[in-house]
Amino acid sequence: MRLRRLRDDRGTALVMITLLFTALLALVALAFDFGSWYRAQRNLQAAADAAALAGAQDLPNTATAASSASSYANANATGLNSWSPSFPDTNTIDISLSKDVSASFAKLVGINSKTVHAHARAQIGSPGSMKNVVPVGIKSSAACATGSTGCFFTPKTLTFDDSTTASFGSSTWGLLDLSGGSASSSGCSGNVGEGTEAGWITSGYPGILTVNNYYGATTGQRTSIRNSLNAVVGKLLLIPVFDNANLSWCGNKGGFHVIGWAAFVIDQAIPNSDWNPHLKILHGHFETYIPTDVVSTPGVPGFGVKTVALIQ
Repeated sequence: MRLRRLRDDRGTALVMITLLFTALLALVALAFDFGSWYRAQRNLQAAADAAALAGAQDLPNTATAASSASSYANANATGLNSWSPSFPDTNTIDISLSKDVSASFAKLVGINSKTVHAHARAQIGSPGSMKNVVPVGIKSSAACATGSTGCFFTPKTLTFDDSTTASFGSSTWGLLDLSGGSASSSGCSGNVGEGTEAGWITSGYPGILTVNNYYGATTGQRTSIRNSLNAVVGKLLLIPVFDNANLSWCGNKGGFHVIGWAAFVIDQAIPNSDWNPHLKILHGHFETYIPTDVVSTPGVPGFGVKTVALIQ
């Protein structure tokens, strides 16, 4: 009897060991595949982030944004399930990706594959502050609004005419004293020196400027100002955009109310005929631009200089 019982105990132990070994093997298999699925999900997330950021750069043109997002997603991930970007609004793109990842050892326990998912959302905005700005203000009615068609990369002629006295007449550009900004139209100034302003044109203002400030007007009938403008022909310039200008502001020296930022390229050197005491003309075009190290500010109108950021 004792011999038979001993044999029964050994048989039971063998069955238990077999079951435990099978369970351990299953856990090892799942652990291996879970690691593989995790890496696949992280790679898929990186592809979704890249697609969202790439697509957002083309917003608010949703058709172009969708094409860019698809190209980036397909370039950074293979085997994607059918998908397409969505747009909660014209400033936002939403990306949801998924793919099936095959199992290796998990097949031993009946799991052949796992579907991994990734989601990203990016949004464009307009910066409320800007650095490396040049002291050339552009009137908002002459600038290109973000999302406009047929305006960017199209030749533009900007004029400054001080022969009239009411709000700078029909002028569409002017020179600003960027160091004399103020939150009120009475606190601004236009006393910057000629050499300093010329340096701002070629190198950009060294400080950070904000919208909804008033900046004093300065005279442009200076040789060094014209020379500096000619020195930056073909270079992208970050410029303030103003909605109003008035000769009674800034201590009755004239000033501009800045509301946003644009990117402008002067296309040709200024001839003598376009630079005289009362009339000054710039020939160029507007471009779109995405600066770094700036954030969007709600309510700031867009004129082609835009921020792009992941928000989910």
